Amino acid sequence: MGFRTLGLSEKTLMALSKLKYSKPTEVQQKVIPEIIASHNLIVRSQTGTGKTAAFGIGIIERLAHRTSKKALILTPTRELAVQVCKELQSIGQNHQFKIHVVYGGQSIENQIDNLRHGLDILIATPGRLLDLCRRGSVKINEFDIIVLDEADQMLDMGFLDEVTAILDQLPQHRLGLLLSATLDDSIMRISSKYVKHPKTIEIGDIRPAETIKEEHVEITDMEKFPKLVEILNAHKNIKTLIFRETKMGTTRLQERLWHRGIKAGELQGDMSQAKRNKTLMDFKEGRINVLVATNVAARGLHVDNLGLIINYDKAQSEEVHLHRVGRTGRMGQEGKAINFIQRKQTLDERMSDDHPDFAWMKQGTETYSKKSHDQQPRREHRSHDRNYQQDHRKPRKRF
Repeated sequence: MGFRTLGLSEKTLMALSKLKYSKPTEVQQKVIPEIIASHNLIVRSQTGTGKTAAFGIGIIERLAHRTSKKALILTPTRELAVQVCKELQSIGQNHQFKIHVVYGGQSIENQIDNLRHGLDILIATPGRLLDLCRRGSVKINEFDIIVLDEADQMLDMGFLDEVTAILDQLPQHRLGLLLSATLDDSIMRISSKYVKHPKTIEIGDIRPAETIKEEHVEITDMEKFPKLVEILNAHKNIKTLIFRETKMGTTRLQERLWHRGIKAGELQGDMSQAKRNKTLMDFKEGRINVLVATNVAARGLHVDNLGLIINYDKAQSEEVHLHRVGRTGRMGQEGKAINFIQRKQTLDERMSDDHPDFAWMKQGTETYSKKSHDQQPRREHRSHDRNYQQDHRKPRKRF
């Protein structure tokens, strides 16, 4: 089944051919016709299955046929916003649509200037969009398509108030699309209020794609870094993404890798946007092959040929783990994920870590203990010998 069977316009088909999109994925086969048919949707699908192209193609076709006027796409992170914008610009390259992206960390004045030239599709992070609304540069009630991309991550990151403030300003008659890797209670609550009478499309199980091979390594804290270096040296020519839970941990690990001669970049929330952009460009273009990142910084990250994920710190939930490993094995390509599972140290291991001479000290102590035991004279338990007691009784003193 090719894209032509979906009834797409020639301009869109030409763009897809140029992008070498020959056959729609399962989520694209199911989602694109529903969007064209004006159905509200809730879509649960794994990361890396082609969700962005699914709603992107549908939106482009609606705008091309003028069944919709403007589309607003909300994303949890700036990296994802940029990725979505590039994807839609590629898909709509023959339609001359004005597609813009806005997010924090860059000049809001420059973004306002770009918006003055017209707007058909806007990709935005919630906070920056509300800033633009307060300045009068964006009118949310003009959008008749709303997309919540990676909605579960948006809510996990604490954007519920911002998202509801945006959704409350939308026109009553609109097309609503909610896309998520999981469908928990919080997702269903927001969808019941803002996505009326939706069709639900669920693709695959809630687990990593079959193209991703996972390995689990039981390891102590002291063993983690040497093991990581060993793995990276064995995968020198493979793009590798390493996950840590904290920003400080990300920075410290990246510095330790550099000291071991491994060129690694970092991606975490305290970095300036310019530095984040440079790091991502270096990683994508192969100037560095290793990237250490926090969960939040890596959400929405799409890098071609990302071959290895290393969960240096264990994910706090199954959903977070799914988003992590979903960075590899995308669109049917093979990928690999290595998960470090913490193993508690034995007393001897802890002592060896604290005292380098512990093994020698322990051996000496055991030798001394055995020698002392062997040389200790045997005591005769004469108190239990009746004959001894009788023969050695003290004579009674006679008065």
